[in-house]
Amino acid sequence: MDKELLLYNYFANRLTPEQEKMLDQLLETDSEFKEQFDFENDLKQVIRDKKAKELKSKLIGFEDEIQKERPARKPSLGYRKWAMAASIALLIGLGWLGYNTFSGPDYGGLYDENFQEYPNTVYAITRGETTDDSLERKAFLAYETNDNVRAVSLFTELKATKNTETVNFYLAQSFLKNKQPEKAIPLLNEIIGKKGEFAPQALWYGALAYLKTGEEDRAVSLLGDLVADGRYKKAEASALLEELE
Repeated sequence: MDKELLLYNYFANRLTPEQEKMLDQLLETDSEFKEQFDFENDLKQVIRDKKAKELKSKLIGFEDEIQKERPARKPSLGYRKWAMAASIALLIGLGWLGYNTFSGPDYGGLYDENFQEYPNTVYAITRGETTDDSLERKAFLAYETNDNVRAVSLFTELKATKNTETVNFYLAQSFLKNKQPEKAIPLLNEIIGKKGEFAPQALWYGALAYLKTGEEDRAVSLLGDLVADGRYKKAEASALLEELE
């Protein structure tokens, strides 16, 4: 995929799981791409914190300020192009990202700030144990060791013969860890609907999954239910609701 389109999709919260992996790889291996990404990310934060009137006057000289901050280094052509394009786009309200994208909530950022995998609380794993070769043990071992692709595969296989709330919850967790929130959502909604043991946790992770997929209204609805329930992450849900308002 074209790098510019990849960045566009990131800031528009439209990345697929495969594109997210590509983005992560480029950030680690392509220094110029990371420089462009950091610039756009910093610019996004500026826009979120400032009113439109203040932006118009500040962004006119934005590129000159960048040059002053880096006097000993000549910016690459790619970097200069991105700086100029971003400034012009923001000033006229058009461009490849657009003002509305920047001024809205950063769903991906909110997800990353709040997501933390749920611990394995149901199946004790004893390292070095060789007598238990069950599918359940293999699935939870893969989960605990962050072998996410294998965990998804094993929990999916386990679900075929043991379709329980616990299996569905940890399969959903494995999908989230594997950057597949769209596949976690139906499982979490099923748990919420049955009001079982993991229902409060499913409300929290379901809300985060909806944020990751850009479905704010559904995320807000689940967060409201979680606050009303009060049994799990009430304070965090309230704080996240405030950020989304």
